[in-house]
Amino acid sequence: MPAIVSAFSTPYESRSSLEAWELLEKAVRGVVENVEKGIDPSEIDLVIVANFSDRFGGILHSGPLALRYLGNPDARAFRVENACSAGGTGIFLAWNMVRAGLARNVLVVGFEKMSKAPTSTVANQVLMAAGSPEEILVGLPFFASYALMAKVYMDKYGVGEEDLALVAVKNHENALRNPLAQFKRRISVEDVLRSPYVAPPLKLYDCSPLSDGAASVIVSGEPKRYTDTPVYIVGAGMAHDKPGVFERDDMAAMIAAYKASQQAYKSSGLTPKDLDLAEVHDAFTISEIILYEMLGFAERGGGARLLRDHVTWFDGELPVNASGGLKAKGHPIGATGVGMAAELFWQLRGEAGERQVRDAEIGLMENHGGTGATSVVIVMRR
Repeated sequence: MPAIVSAFSTPYESRSSLEAWELLEKAVRGVVENVEKGIDPSEIDLVIVANFSDRFGGILHSGPLALRYLGNPDARAFRVENACSAGGTGIFLAWNMVRAGLARNVLVVGFEKMSKAPTSTVANQVLMAAGSPEEILVGLPFFASYALMAKVYMDKYGVGEEDLALVAVKNHENALRNPLAQFKRRISVEDVLRSPYVAPPLKLYDCSPLSDGAASVIVSGEPKRYTDTPVYIVGAGMAHDKPGVFERDDMAAMIAAYKASQQAYKSSGLTPKDLDLAEVHDAFTISEIILYEMLGFAERGGGARLLRDHVTWFDGELPVNASGGLKAKGHPIGATGVGMAAELFWQLRGEAGERQVRDAEIGLMENHGGTGATSVVIVMRR
């Protein structure tokens, strides 16, 4: 069974002093150096590089560059772009390549240097390219699309802005324990509610930031050769929805995440009740609440209650985003899904330091792209 045998991450920052290719190099070299029993670069026969856009960092054709940093020009390499789910897609592909016998050891590395965009307006123009053609033509930014989802959800289920604020408060609190996190500042519900609107009902503190960073993992088909404590990928799924929020049957749902999770649960033989923790794609606070329901943690309309009852807080029954999530750990797009896998690797091995979830044995990650047009769900266990 494929398993992760090593993980690495740079800190996530608002503005890294490293160039995009330096972030890539650091992540490739770091994950190789972290293999406990050692691994020769010649033993890695495939490298998958996850990256959203060359306009964030200025480089394309990054596969051969990663091979240079690896020191194995005979390996195969390619770049994968799948909007914000690029990193999760890389993990999904690695899992399938190893299971199919097409690779023995796969290095998955994700990176993004979003500070390369000269202004937030330019950054939003780049991000909009992951939307539907209709949304692109009218200039609809992602925060406005998520605001539409939030408004429909809140009207349908009677959820208030205070409930959304709890996601931000929880994840900022979690990030205080994470040395890799971009934001290490405690905030209150009142802070969130006082922050300016970017697209009602979403405010500044409901949104994840622009981030620089890189993360990497090695997925192996012979894990005990490299570590005595591998973390097995026991199930995975990928699914899709209509690209535009406006054309979906239920704008208060993320059907792709539901379908992907059903695939992952089926292939793993596990259920939501078996999970000890989860890392989910909280690019906006509303998405975490909806994902609770899509992933089977709560019934439809019941996601906010998990926050009010502290079920998904760090000391709750099912901690979600103990890392700080995209909201506070950061969201360097290509690195995001890979960083989720790295976080679960550390958590399930008991190596997460102050943010360690007690008795964590089984974890789930959900990484989606666009406004949920693509979703990747992966289940891991130690």
